[in-house]
Amino acid sequence: MAIICFFGTDASGKTTLARELACKLSNKGHKVRLSWMRGTHTMVSLIARLISRLSIFRGPDNPYYSISIPKNLRPLWQFLEFLSMLPVFLLKFLIPSMLGYIVIGDRGPLDFLVWVSVTTRDSRFVQGFIGRFTLALASKSCLNIYVRAELEVLKARKPNVTHSLFPQFAIYDFLAKKVKVPIIDTTKKTVEESVKEICSILSKVGIKP
Repeated sequence: MAIICFFGTDASGKTTLARELACKLSNKGHKVRLSWMRGTHTMVSLIARLISRLSIFRGPDNPYYSISIPKNLRPLWQFLEFLSMLPVFLLKFLIPSMLGYIVIGDRGPLDFLVWVSVTTRDSRFVQGFIGRFTLALASKSCLNIYVRAELEVLKARKPNVTHSLFPQFAIYDFLAKKVKVPIIDTTKKTVEESVKEICSILSKVGIKP
C-alpha cells in the first residue's frame, strides 16, 4: 500500500508536483492514481449550500460557500466535516492503494485539518480529539510531504488569496514540525529540482521512481 500526500498552502506547488510525479511514475510502469481532498465534502457541502441562504451563517470564513460558523456551533460543524472527510479518504485514497495503485494526493488529511482550523477560526482544532485522530490516520497510512514556499513568494503567486495565506502558513508549519515530515521548499527550486528531491525521498521508503 502506497499513499503519497503532498500538503501545504495554496500556491506552494502541490498540484504541479503531484502531476509531474504521477507522470514520472506512470512512465516507469507504476499504476498511479491522482487524488484530492479538502474540507466541506459530500454531506457538509450540501448543508453549507443550505445554510448559506440564512443571514446568521453568511460570512467570509468559507470562501466557497460564503459562510461563517457561529462560535457555539463550531464543534458540531467540525464533527460534521470530519464525518464527511472519512468516506472521501477511504474511497479516493485507501481503497485504490489496496488495489495496487500508488496514490498521489494533491492535498490530504493534513490539509483537511488546516482547512477546518482556518474556516472555523479555531487554531486549537488540530490539538483536539478529531485533530489528533486525523494526525494519527495521516501518519500511519500516508507518506506525507510538506510542500512550502516563503510567504512573500506565495503572495506573489496567488495574490487573490493573500487574506488566508498567513493563518494557513502558520498552521502548516506547526503541523510539519509536529509530524516530522520531509519538506520540499519550492521558493527557489525549479519543478525538476523539486521532483528529483521527491524521488530521493521515495527511494528511501522503497518506491523506485
